[in-house]
Amino acid sequence: MADEDAQTEGNSEGDVTPAVEVDIEFVDALPDGRAVMAVESEGRFVWLAVRGHVSPQAREEMLSDLRYIVRAGLWQQNWLPPQAEPH
Repeated sequence: MADEDAQTEGNSEGDVTPAVEVDIEFVDALPDGRAVMAVESEGRFVWLAVRGHVSPQAREEMLSDLRYIVRAGLWQQNWLPPQAEPH
């Protein structure tokens, strides 16, 4: 379940940047025996957790905290590639 509360942020010139979407998804296994792993893509940040290593209650509490951090503006993603310096 993605962050349904995600909103957009705009600057004074009218450009709109999507807010961060956060999620925690249960998976059967991860590489190298890991229990959790963060995966980032444009518009989305997902924590993958192996079933049995993170309880459903912990998942909901973590999602609530992450969504608060995003809504409060304490965390943002920069999905745009770095801009080249003008010569």
